Amino acid sequence: MPLDPKHIAEAQKQRLKLKQKVSKVSPGIVNLQVLGCGAPGTPASVYLFTDQTRYLFNCGEGTQRLAYEHKTKLSCLENIFMTRTNWERIGGLPGICLTMQDVGVPAVSLHGPPGLDELFKAMRRFVILKDMKVEASEYATGDVYEDHVMTLRYVVINRQPASATREAGSDEDQNQDEATVDDTDYYAYERKRETLQKPQSEAAKTVQSTNWTKREESSVMAYICKLKPRHGQLSLEQCVELGVPPGPLLGQLKNGNDVTLPDGRVVRSCEVRAPDDPGPVFMFIDIPSREYMDDFVAKAELFEKYQQTAVEESDQAIFVVHFSPLDVMRCDEYRQFMDRFSASTRHIALNEVNSFSGYIAAHRIQYHLNQLDGQIFPLLREENNQYADPPANDTDLVRSSSLSYMHIRPPKGIDRTLEASLNPQEYLNELELLPDFKEALAELKQQLAQHTVRRSAAVRAEQFPRLIFLGTGSSIPNKTRNVSAILILTSKQSSILLDCGEGTVGQIWRVFGKEQAEEILRSIKMVYISHLHADHHLGLIGLLQARKKLLGDNCERLTLVAPEQISYWLRLYDCRFETIHRDYVLVKNADLLENPLQDEKLLAMGIKEIATCRVRHCPHSFGVALKVASLGTHPETNIEGDVKITYSGDTMPCESLIELGRDSTVLIHEATMEDELSAEARIKMHSTLSQAIEQGRKMNARYTLLTHFSQRYAKIPRLRPEQQQAGLGTDLGIAFDNMEVTLDDLPTLCKFYPALKAMFISHFEEMEQKAIKRGNKKLRLETATRSKECSPTR
Repeated sequence: MPLDPKHIAEAQKQRLKLKQKVSKVSPGIVNLQVLGCGAPGTPASVYLFTDQTRYLFNCGEGTQRLAYEHKTKLSCLENIFMTRTNWERIGGLPGICLTMQDVGVPAVSLHGPPGLDELFKAMRRFVILKDMKVEASEYATGDVYEDHVMTLRYVVINRQPASATREAGSDEDQNQDEATVDDTDYYAYERKRETLQKPQSEAAKTVQSTNWTKREESSVMAYICKLKPRHGQLSLEQCVELGVPPGPLLGQLKNGNDVTLPDGRVVRSCEVRAPDDPGPVFMFIDIPSREYMDDFVAKAELFEKYQQTAVEESDQAIFVVHFSPLDVMRCDEYRQFMDRFSASTRHIALNEVNSFSGYIAAHRIQYHLNQLDGQIFPLLREENNQYADPPANDTDLVRSSSLSYMHIRPPKGIDRTLEASLNPQEYLNELELLPDFKEALAELKQQLAQHTVRRSAAVRAEQFPRLIFLGTGSSIPNKTRNVSAILILTSKQSSILLDCGEGTVGQIWRVFGKEQAEEILRSIKMVYISHLHADHHLGLIGLLQARKKLLGDNCERLTLVAPEQISYWLRLYDCRFETIHRDYVLVKNADLLENPLQDEKLLAMGIKEIATCRVRHCPHSFGVALKVASLGTHPETNIEGDVKITYSGDTMPCESLIELGRDSTVLIHEATMEDELSAEARIKMHSTLSQAIEQGRKMNARYTLLTHFSQRYAKIPRLRPEQQQAGLGTDLGIAFDNMEVTLDDLPTLCKFYPALKAMFISHFEEMEQKAIKRGNKKLRLETATRSKECSPTR
């Protein structure tokens, strides 16, 4: 959640003081840090940091999570440079800007192709940036950005004229249905400025006519960067030998000025300083497809002065960062471009040539959980980069992962010392150090051994529906819990996604691995969005594009079951950034309140009915219930026929959800807060753990799975002491990211709690200490209040 305004103001004040102290000489330390390496399902983003300021190049989905995990300091970030205005490059901007606002950044400048300023205008209802100003300007080839760190030149690369096929489709683009203008304040209830929910007749404004002008991406931006020159380092030893006294003369020599000593001798600056650094050159290139190649080749002379033909050796680029996809990099024109650079130039590829995402914490916790049960908690399917045996045609491409460093000043080359990589044995050894874990694990294994039928992989593969939790956290992603997304496999060929937070596609890549992930993306026929808070739908555009990239022009339209107000955001993105309207068909959540969805497409997916209800959260929030055909045998639960799955979305306790979910087989309910924070949960219109459990029992749900935990519960939610003692009820389970649950797993989930507590004992103890502090603070306030009330009046 955003920090208190006083904290933000203080942070901005400290930043200003620090900035005033910074000298205007070129910084002494400048590094490029890979934040996202562009592996499948991973953003491609680079952090340029100096001892004075920071810059970010590209910001795809998941950048915020990587920055959080790897402790990338964002408080000094003031400029973000985008090579493109497509979702692959800008999808992480909302999340990263919200984090920057929280740490007190007063303003950020966006650089790149036209249209960046419109992104936040389109998102203004669900991405609230009230304490940070976002500015964007348009730039042309030849324009220059300059500060005390570097000079950056913009190079615009244009796409060749649109094809006849594209032009023929423009009429369809212009004649779409008009979008509902969304003027809803989705966070009013938190600020207490308005009532908890506007009347539906007012909130759902009538369709208004808007002047939508179609614009498609027609250019990308390359950046050529040159650091400001820097004087060579002053040698104090040589100064002493030449008799230079301590004091201001040393400063003059350091700044390149010759000085006259008291005895009349002249000491030249070049005699006591190392050679000057004229300023290294590095650049960023992103050519999306061959459609841009003609103009790229035509602008070759703009790059020649930094290649082998450079007049000065110091002008030869030391690093070229390539965001271009691998198939483009392998074409003849692109190879010729690379070959014209000096042999000393290193080419950093941030694309599918890399294999490891950099999300170490997700692998660490999955290795831990996998020890409890390998079927419910399968290992993630990605591996470290292979540096030893690169493909023969890509030997000159430098692979990387998060925290790979390219040292520009001083020029120390590439540093992989801190690079993110998997170390399974280290993760397993961590469990060996836990005092009570071995006993708890042995007891769990003994209990699970009684469920021998469930252990059969052959039986499991035929069981449907299956639940895969892709995101179980709330608000923002953290290292171990991504934001909301639940995949329900209804058959071998079909699936539905319940909510689609930022980074959902990346989660699919890591859970299933490349080949199976492609099958899963093909299988997703429907996405349900519960409400329009950003953490529940910012992964939708990425999902639409991943399906289209995989399936091409024959991509079946996705059925999008969502609040009607989502159309404004999607339509504006479609008009001003990329065409997506052909990739989905909207079914309004409100239309299913009285008339549940039943059609042939649903039946083909194995879903017989979808019904919704309004729930108590922000405006236009819904719960949903699905009737799904049960496939395969379920010997542990003896479930036959239809399975009813109810999903709460975000809500406080709600009678309408109880009625909708009556007699559910499975209730998936948000449990954002621990019980002692019920007042905060009420203000934010969320549920506590006990409230979620009670909802399940009131609706007579056979099993209840808890999800959507506050990020304060990064590993496991906190139960009350008496609940910890008694353990979870036999009808309960706690959801984790990357967890797969079949119907036959449901009776076993309650048995995991003792082993989970032993596994996360340090996290448990930390939560208990925080609870004690809260209790003590509350007691002091109550005592002070009573004392004030009892004190005699004067």
